[in-house]
Amino acid sequence: MSVRDLTGEDTDRVRAALPGYVIDGQVGRGGCGVVLAGTHRGLGRRVAIKQIPPQFAHDAQVRRRFVGEARLMAAIDHPHVVPVYDFIERADLCLLVMEYLPGGTVESRFATDGFDAAAAVAVALSCAAGLEAAHRHGILHRDVKPSNLMFSRRGALKLTDFGIAKIVGGDETLVTRAGEIIGTPSYIAPEQVRGQQLSPATDVYALSTMLYQLLSGVLPFPPDSDQLAMLFAHAYGEPAPLLDVAPGVPEPIADVVMRGLTPDPDHRFATAESFGIALAAPAALCWGVNWLPPVGIPVIGADTIVAAATGGRWSQGPQTGYVPRDPLPVRRSMPTARMLPREPVARTGARLVDVERADLIPVQRVVHLSSPRVPLLVAGVLAMLTVGVAVLGLGPGPNRDLPALDTIRVGGVDVAAGEPIEIDLSRPVPISVTGTDADAATLAVVVLGTATGGTATPLSAGPSGASAEVPAPVHRYVIAGDLTARLTLSRAGIETATYDFGVRTTQSPYPTAAAVGTLLLALFAGAYAESNARALRAGGARFAAAVGLTLSCALLAVAAVGAVWVLLGSEPARTTVIGCAVLGAATGSAAAVACRRLGRRRRYLRITRLRDLLREP
Repeated sequence: MSVRDLTGEDTDRVRAALPGYVIDGQVGRGGCGVVLAGTHRGLGRRVAIKQIPPQFAHDAQVRRRFVGEARLMAAIDHPHVVPVYDFIERADLCLLVMEYLPGGTVESRFATDGFDAAAAVAVALSCAAGLEAAHRHGILHRDVKPSNLMFSRRGALKLTDFGIAKIVGGDETLVTRAGEIIGTPSYIAPEQVRGQQLSPATDVYALSTMLYQLLSGVLPFPPDSDQLAMLFAHAYGEPAPLLDVAPGVPEPIADVVMRGLTPDPDHRFATAESFGIALAAPAALCWGVNWLPPVGIPVIGADTIVAAATGGRWSQGPQTGYVPRDPLPVRRSMPTARMLPREPVARTGARLVDVERADLIPVQRVVHLSSPRVPLLVAGVLAMLTVGVAVLGLGPGPNRDLPALDTIRVGGVDVAAGEPIEIDLSRPVPISVTGTDADAATLAVVVLGTATGGTATPLSAGPSGASAEVPAPVHRYVIAGDLTARLTLSRAGIETATYDFGVRTTQSPYPTAAAVGTLLLALFAGAYAESNARALRAGGARFAAAVGLTLSCALLAVAAVGAVWVLLGSEPARTTVIGCAVLGAATGSAAAVACRRLGRRRRYLRITRLRDLLREP
């Protein structure tokens, strides 16, 4: 019973768990689980049964939180909170039995009929009354939105889905690794995005967002297909003033809404009750003390809010600045224009039924705006260290195994002298050998410890030893410059001696395949690094781009070793190449972290600019 609809077997499990109820079947499938309708056998009372997705119910901590929250929710007795009649916690089955609400949601009514300003305020007052009752029981909703406000058969509004976010995530606000919030990101409070301490002011922010939408037809922050950008906007942005997008809203009401949207929770209304009082008072001022009954959305079980809405006195809550000195009129002209959505009613994030617990992480891990300075500094230091190792080398240089004096000459020069011997790769190389029992010689070059090229050439005996002109070990356009040569002597095909020594070719190393290959490697790695860095800086914080930047920087480091060899004639050791590749990869990793942090900042700036553009007339 997860993302798919219920099967007969699934329904049978629920029936077995709830023998006191007649289970009618599935009536809905929301982000928090499957909803079934049922009827209590003895009382004949219709109920809705909500199931926590099994992939979460398997977790023992989730089940413990489910039991705790279910008991707290069952203790709330308020006309604007859906009552919880029963709950089941058994193996991987977690069920909540609640009142069945057939009247639809605020979301659906807003989308089809719209609300005038008075009705929108009445919706907010009902919600504030229900939230205050829950807060006094120590329960935060954490996902207040139009789809979680439902109408009963008699027209009263009731809050649903209390505690679901806490049951699943505990005190953490969870997102997928791609930045999709569990719930609806359009209504999330800044402190939720930042992973900070939550309070009743968190629900006040969501309620203010919903009221802003009902009054204006739009959300405080522009919709964005990039949910991570929306999270950044809520975490660090300022909402567009309500009067800028809905000039017809009474100014004192707009002021209350905007205070409820203050990013700092300490400057927001501390409780849902204080928000309700502050909102109800200007409503009575604008529309008269009898404005509420004609709206048809009752506000019940909140004496202070009702008193403020009817022009009476209240004992709690802040003054709004709009307290009249003269008695309020009984009735003023009521708003008649209905506001319909000017954009989609909700931007739905990830659904619990569609994800696994292992796919979720705390929101602050993807939204925290860490400074890129430290990783940039680390990347710079590592880059300089990489260049230093490429130039100076790491570990011992190439091994040189020299023969005894006056035993072997190459190009007329005694190999035992230890100085680089000049050879011309366009001609055969003369070799003379004395004091050794060999009948053939092979001259090769050693690149990173591996012999390359060379052809066995017979030695001709003479009065002063054996000699031969052996072919050049490599083509002059393949590799040139300062190299390590390897002379191998053999007799009857069996190797008798091997000597490594330095040579310097008369040909320039620049017009060689090695030089061209180094250049192409540098160009390819540089372009690949820039492409991946650009993707990360643009906010495309993908794992593939980070890995690509790491690998491309490692290739750039290898190209740097080759460039030093070609330009400076410093033949590298294998340890130098490996060391530079490792340092280059570390440089790329640090640069990827810095670019990712820059990308997150750019996303925030992008959504800020978009919001500013939308504010312009």
